[in-house]
Amino acid sequence: MLLISEIKLKIDEDESILKKLILNKLHIKDNELLNYQIYKKSLDARKDAIYKYQVLAQVKDEKKYLHLKNVSKYEKPNLEAIKIKSDIRPIIVGYGPSGIFSAYRLLEAGLKPIIIEKGKRINDRVKDVELFFEKGILNPDSNVQFGEGGAGTFSDAKLTTRIKDPFVEYILDVFIKFGAKENIKYIPHAHIGTDEIRKIIMNITDYLINKGAKFHFEEELEELLLENKKVIGIKTNKNKYYSSICILGVGHSAYKTIKNLYLQGVDISPKDIAIGFRVEHPQSLIDKNQIKGADIKEASEYFLRYKDEKAVYSFCMCPGGLVIPASSDFNRIVTNGMSYSKRDSKYANSALLVQVSTKEFPSGPLGGYEYLKEYEEKAYKISDSYKALACNIKDYLNNSLTPLIFESTYPLGTALYDFNNFFNPVDNEYFKKALRYFDTKIEGFIEQGIMVGPETRSSCPIRINRDLNFESINTKGLYPAGEGAGYGGGIMSCSLDGIRIANKIIGNLK
Repeated sequence: MLLISEIKLKIDEDESILKKLILNKLHIKDNELLNYQIYKKSLDARKDAIYKYQVLAQVKDEKKYLHLKNVSKYEKPNLEAIKIKSDIRPIIVGYGPSGIFSAYRLLEAGLKPIIIEKGKRINDRVKDVELFFEKGILNPDSNVQFGEGGAGTFSDAKLTTRIKDPFVEYILDVFIKFGAKENIKYIPHAHIGTDEIRKIIMNITDYLINKGAKFHFEEELEELLLENKKVIGIKTNKNKYYSSICILGVGHSAYKTIKNLYLQGVDISPKDIAIGFRVEHPQSLIDKNQIKGADIKEASEYFLRYKDEKAVYSFCMCPGGLVIPASSDFNRIVTNGMSYSKRDSKYANSALLVQVSTKEFPSGPLGGYEYLKEYEEKAYKISDSYKALACNIKDYLNNSLTPLIFESTYPLGTALYDFNNFFNPVDNEYFKKALRYFDTKIEGFIEQGIMVGPETRSSCPIRINRDLNFESINTKGLYPAGEGAGYGGGIMSCSLDGIRIANKIIGNLK
């Protein structure tokens, strides 16, 4: 297979032209091109907007063309799992991305995991989430944070990562196998959307069940069963399960579980985090600034960063999306962003976060949870409901308060509030410097934007320390995984972490 780079199309040109461009590039006839597919696609909007492509082409006698510019040999790595025989049934606690892909990989190797998930299956989970969105009735065990698929099920379902790993393509292939579109493998900043990721996750779950995985939904880990600091099983609120292997893939909101593990002596340390708020703008404003008048149908994105002693940056940007309530605890306000696959809301939103070091937490390994709890409870007390706090960005900068310039997409409504009284004075100054800087990058960012918050669950405030074998450094057989253990920050990185752990376990058992 040949990899051909720097193939360019104008915005209004159809991708069917690619075949002709490949033929011209290789100087071959139609019947000599056996097959081709898009490998990567990117938008270059610096001058006249164009799309750049990398394509994979199958031709006869490939060596003849390797001397050509932007043509190289491509070989897909063999990522097939090693088949093993073992009576061990690894336990996986938490069924977000790290749990899903560790289970999938273990099954490929012939192992049949037992999966414990605190929340419900998606169909029932959606009902609980919708009840909260519509009436503010929260189920602390079934919500945006907990349930089949993890927190990413109610998000934009972004598939981007800076990690260079052959298993990135493997993950995308799995999503495609269970219902995602083929183009997630090559379009820039690929996403699936909350409506589509739900169907895909359910399909994966059904496949795992049919292959022999055992699921226990609505069941919560209470403690590890240990002998000589080695895992021999787990105890849940309903039963005991025995295994020498436990993959811990709980999410960043599983404070109760993490506290129980800490009390059992599992080695845990605090980790830096970030807090802030969501900003919302008309999607048309973002499109106008990012694509500079080009006729592009997709809702455009941005990534902004202001570097000072503390960095302030955008995170989890949702084009054509919604700001949503993401609470998992009573009387605490948490916001997040979500998009459907079409990204057809009229508004764009993104978190704007400031770095928070462990030095700012209360003392102790779990102090970060207390730090976040204080902000989330403070917001609820101000609102006296699950309505998010909100104000105009320009008012925040001017220390004033006027009615919102447009209604937030946050479904439970907002309480008008001056965020100058919410964050500490130092963080307020960093936010204000950053917002003024961002306005130089996206004209109208201040005048046409509102802020909604708080945003507190962007990352986990702890790390469950593990060794090079991915095991807890002081609890053998425990494999901390993904975001809730401090080793991931999104669907792709957490999925990769789950696969790496599964591969290590498979290698140890072969």
